[in-house]
Amino acid sequence: MGCVNVIVSPEGLAVKKIEKISQPQKVWGWEIAVYLFLAGMGAGAYSVGVILGWTWNLSVLVKIFHVNFDVAKGILYGGPLLVAIGAPFLIVDLGIKERFLYACLNPRTSWVARGFLILSTFIILGLIVFGTSLLFPGVDLRGSPFWTLLEAITLLLAVSTALYTGILLKSVRYVPIWNTLWLPVLFLASALSTGSTAIVLAMMACGLAFPEAQELLVRAHQVASLERILILMEGVILAFYLYTTYRKKEEGEVSVRLLFMGKLRWLFWGGIVFLGFLFPFVLELLSTWQPDQLILLLVTGISLLLGGFFLRWAILASGVKAKHPLHKFLELRATLGPSIPKGRGDLTR
Repeated sequence: MGCVNVIVSPEGLAVKKIEKISQPQKVWGWEIAVYLFLAGMGAGAYSVGVILGWTWNLSVLVKIFHVNFDVAKGILYGGPLLVAIGAPFLIVDLGIKERFLYACLNPRTSWVARGFLILSTFIILGLIVFGTSLLFPGVDLRGSPFWTLLEAITLLLAVSTALYTGILLKSVRYVPIWNTLWLPVLFLASALSTGSTAIVLAMMACGLAFPEAQELLVRAHQVASLERILILMEGVILAFYLYTTYRKKEEGEVSVRLLFMGKLRWLFWGGIVFLGFLFPFVLELLSTWQPDQLILLLVTGISLLLGGFFLRWAILASGVKAKHPLHKFLELRATLGPSIPKGRGDLTR
């Protein structure tokens, strides 16, 4: 956001001074960051889980209260639960009776409404896949064309949900760090990274909690190998995202400077670069040499999830609104002074 101070001569004919102070937005806070994080992580976990389910055909039965549960499939298809938990944070931030209901009733013009349709459809269909896979382990649905189609549709919805978390911000006008095609791509990469991390942590938890689920500990290391590739991809995309935003100059440059050297520098360098990339990458390399040290994998997962949340929080907090055309006109008048001819639209009269 910004403010313009205009000093007009006693005659009211010329603008003498304009001062613009760029400030990051404060409309969207931590609630939206939580929503973006949980929705992205859930969508990414489901996307990775469906692909792994097609590749592995993994099934691990655990008896709880004399009922058999396929915990492996529950982990792979549990992403919609995270999305369902995150959605209320968006509703709370917008207000149920005010902006949320208004936005949801205008899908032609509102990305909130389009996102609501995507998220609600994904949650409903995804929970059907999750519940069926978890509660009916004896039913083999892999050969069913209907089931394969349902998984494919939910996979497409999951990817759309991950992209939407970035498109929602991109749709906001006059915020250069949000209004770029790189942002949805970055959020998709982060969703896959944090989603695979969630799968690793869930596999470790089940493998340690249930003796019959020891196979999941081995699978957790295999997913961690995929996770390393996703971290590298996310890091490259983040670099391109910040570089292209910085080249936009003015408010885009201000946003990047806030992250690099301004008041958000600790959030960026400590929360994103260190916790989200460097620290977990080193720990994952150590875990490949010492696979029996599960604490390495646990700390890696927690660090990655924190980095994924801080990434979204930092991007929200660094959003600086670009100058309105009126501001640019006034600055031009201040620079050129009386040399600009006055007409009917002269704002200094």
